[in-house]
Amino acid sequence: MGRRARRTVSVALLAWVAGTALPMTAHAQSTETVKIGYNGPLTGPLANYGKDQEQGAQLALDEANAQHLVIGGKTITFELIAQDDQGDPRVAVQGANRLVDQKVVAVVGHYGSGPTIAASSYYDKAGIPEIVPSASNPGISKHGYKLLYRPYGTDNTVATAASDYAVKELHLKRIAVVDDRTAYGQGLAEEFEKAVKADGGNMVAHEYIGDQDVDFRAVLTSLKGKRADLIFFAGLAPQGSMFVKQARQLGYKGALMAGASFANAKFLTLAGDAAEGMYAFEQGAQLNKTPEGQKFLTAFRTKYQGDSVGYAVFAYQSAWVVIEGMKAANSTDPKVFGPAIAKLSFDSVLGHITFNQYGDLRHAKTTLYKVTGGKWDAVKTVTSEE
Repeated sequence: MGRRARRTVSVALLAWVAGTALPMTAHAQSTETVKIGYNGPLTGPLANYGKDQEQGAQLALDEANAQHLVIGGKTITFELIAQDDQGDPRVAVQGANRLVDQKVVAVVGHYGSGPTIAASSYYDKAGIPEIVPSASNPGISKHGYKLLYRPYGTDNTVATAASDYAVKELHLKRIAVVDDRTAYGQGLAEEFEKAVKADGGNMVAHEYIGDQDVDFRAVLTSLKGKRADLIFFAGLAPQGSMFVKQARQLGYKGALMAGASFANAKFLTLAGDAAEGMYAFEQGAQLNKTPEGQKFLTAFRTKYQGDSVGYAVFAYQSAWVVIEGMKAANSTDPKVFGPAIAKLSFDSVLGHITFNQYGDLRHAKTTLYKVTGGKWDAVKTVTSEE
């Protein structure tokens, strides 16, 4: 081959290499890592719920990453950044500021109403969508935060269903409520009391405890004296298990009922035989009764080698709200996809997702469970009218 021929081949080869290198470079530049925050209790008495939610959110992001989603022309990889709010409103604010500093584009949080109320304004000021997985105080969505969404029922959902069952189906005549003075407990107790009165029921007492109290004998003695045939406990299960045990130890024979966080194996272990016959409401429908729910439960069990305590699915669903918002807006910019979430309408693991003008879930479901033979059995699922 002559010198001119070799030069021609070399030039042609260089041109081919350059031509093929351009798409490779463009492809490498078309990826993006998107950070989503989780803020919840990873230590302390509520850690089992917070860790459950963190795992649920991570499962959602793992599934999305496996789909190699292209949003805004870029292949997206989601990364979860977690903060431990310890169930403490003050710590929740610190975690919120850290997540803002770490440039997350959305936050799934918080588990409890108190931390949610404390931290929400910080996400709002930063222009970051907050998806509330399980905090139910009705006031959370009434502060005018434009990018706060709650794919979870409010206290009104549980309170209305609980009152209807107690007054209209159990026909109980003398009803009492005990609240732990937290944002969650107070909100739930107030909604329950209003619902009982609206149903024509008779409220004989509204008692108060502190959320760190461990001795409830004085309150229980008072309620026995008032002949309450139902005590509704507006607080969380770790403390509630002690309340239930002491109620039975003092000889209280009436019905015991509670809201979220009770209908799981952990509560049964803590309360022991005292839990028998107790009622509890949990937000959402029964996961094991739908193909989507069964798929989630299997995926969670496979990934984490154990069962969820019941709250992972709400963070899982919340993470998918973020992802669906990005897909709808074709953008990972919170200023663009945040407002788009308000218009979402899609089927999730827990049912259809649409939001009202406050960012609350429309037609939220709640399920009543009862302890029978040492295990929780579902009694009925109720869909709210709101």
